[in-house]
Amino acid sequence: MSEHEKPEIPDILTKRTSRQLAPEELEERILKFLASRRLCVLSTCRDNVPRSTPILFRSKGFNLYMAGEPGLKLGNIKLNQRVSVGIFDPKAEFSEDWHDITGLQISGHATLIGKQDLGFLEAFRLFGRPQSWSEHWFGMIIEVIPDTIELLSMAFKLEDYAARQIWKRPGL
Repeated sequence: MSEHEKPEIPDILTKRTSRQLAPEELEERILKFLASRRLCVLSTCRDNVPRSTPILFRSKGFNLYMAGEPGLKLGNIKLNQRVSVGIFDPKAEFSEDWHDITGLQISGHATLIGKQDLGFLEAFRLFGRPQSWSEHWFGMIIEVIPDTIELLSMAFKLEDYAARQIWKRPGL
């Protein structure tokens, strides 16, 4: 390519569409994406100081569960239950294909579940560890209940849908 030729802009960057998925289809795609991932970034905040923590998670429906060791994130959640979670498809990291860019941005609130709390063992079992391990663990389960989930997939444009699709918890 000569220095006077402009590189061709990929169609994926110029294609505009605002068409939304049917609610049932969006929910199905979100749940499928959550079930296929295990690592997220949990963002908390205290005194206007944000903190983002890579952490393993499991999902049950739209709710996420994380095994939180004592640290700043648990202290932050005790003071401010509003959290954000980011999850991406790692194949996009080294791909040159724009269609591979896929991820979720979740805004919601977190609750902490200790060993003495109802629902602890059920949440602990999601991680597939022997129940006996829970007796010696000193952390807490973080449950994230989403208010809004934004699913971004550049591949949606191939189906003539907007790349950004938004789910809101019923009743909000």
